[in-house]
Amino acid sequence: MLAVSRLLTGLGAVLIGLAVLGSRAAAAPAEWESLLPILDPRTHTVAGNWSKSGGELSVGASTGARLTLPIAPDGEYDLRATFTRATGQHSIGLVVVHGGRQVVFEVDAWGRHLGGFQNLNGRSIQDNPTRRENVALQNGKRHTVVVEVRKGLLRGLLDGREIATHRTDGRDLTVPDLWAMPESRQLGLLAWESRTIFHSVDLRVVSGSAPRVSGTQVARAPAPTPGVPPVPTAVRLPAGPGAGKRVLMILANRDFFYREYGDPRAEFDRARFHVTVAAGRRGACTPHGGSGQGPDGGNVQAELALSEVRVQDYDAVLFSGGWGASAYQFAFPGRYDNPVYNGDPAVKAQANRIINEFIAQDKYVAALCNGVSVLAWARVNGRSPLAGKRVCAPVRQAAAGIYNGRQAQPSCRWHPESNGAVMSPPGVIGQSGTAADDVMVDGKILTGEDDISAREMGRRMVQLLSQSGRR
Repeated sequence: MLAVSRLLTGLGAVLIGLAVLGSRAAAAPAEWESLLPILDPRTHTVAGNWSKSGGELSVGASTGARLTLPIAPDGEYDLRATFTRATGQHSIGLVVVHGGRQVVFEVDAWGRHLGGFQNLNGRSIQDNPTRRENVALQNGKRHTVVVEVRKGLLRGLLDGREIATHRTDGRDLTVPDLWAMPESRQLGLLAWESRTIFHSVDLRVVSGSAPRVSGTQVARAPAPTPGVPPVPTAVRLPAGPGAGKRVLMILANRDFFYREYGDPRAEFDRARFHVTVAAGRRGACTPHGGSGQGPDGGNVQAELALSEVRVQDYDAVLFSGGWGASAYQFAFPGRYDNPVYNGDPAVKAQANRIINEFIAQDKYVAALCNGVSVLAWARVNGRSPLAGKRVCAPVRQAAAGIYNGRQAQPSCRWHPESNGAVMSPPGVIGQSGTAADDVMVDGKILTGEDDISAREMGRRMVQLLSQSGRR
């Protein structure tokens, strides 16, 4: 009996040991699975110019470039991407799903090296609790970003360092409209105005399942043109206040005033407008030094050349200022000392075409600071669209050059004054003594005094467009 007892005890210990080993094996997460083999940029591109080559995934520099991953997880998992940002100063991110809702984890975001999750209760990284500063990427360096999705918890890491955690059941999660995805249950990759190579994209299931999704309906990317930045494919934005409104922002390829882009753009993004940036040619737009661009240089990628703009695609246009905007003055009879500001006649003709078509279609035409000079020297039925209009314009100097046949550097106000505009005295609209709210609205023409008025210009355009019907 003693021997039998000892035998049963030994068997019990073995069974317990096997049960413990089995439990440990069941608890261990699955191995990482590469998603690259199942990605097809022709099918999965939402916006931007994505391609695969040599077992890697690449995207050109464009606003809001994103690619959906045909995976719909229903439990706990980890999503990992290893990448190298080749150009740009803006964010790379992952779209994950938690509790049936999508959210974005971004690093090096908002032009201010921010990291974190967005949106949380409708708030972006800029003002939600996961905001982390000094989360910068180094161009040419390989980085790894990971998001861990667990019951009640999100955790985002960059190069093994925890950037943000957020406790949630998913109900407070949304995706910013600038990253809107066509399928709310799927994962995704993001790159903002940054040419990027994704060396690997991997998924590890911890619990539940992550089935592949077929038949995803997303926009197809256009065929790439070597050496030319792509035109991002549009994605339908969700319904709601401001959704569906589209604004064209026109910058100079050289010497635009960054604040006159960044401040209105922030208001458009907040209102969930879709923004397209255009310039004389596609590619980099370089701001004036000291114009509010921050330490990253502030280069902005123009998605369209002016010749490619279809006015019927937009509800409003805004010409940002800076001396570089002088290159779009269609009928200016003088000449600038800086040859860049003299522009190209074909590009000037395209700027004039765009203004004419916006006016003909009864849409809003706006300009800030020296951008007002572009409207002043446009010609609609042989005369300036500012003739007889009440107009704001800056008192600061225009670019040096030949004015009225002689060397001069007058105030930027000289341009609209010379074209019959009814000028508002500087700094008198609203709060007297400041240009912070100096935006004049005369019919469908909006003019703003300078960069100090840029935020108000964005607000006024949002207000007017939100009150107007869609075309």
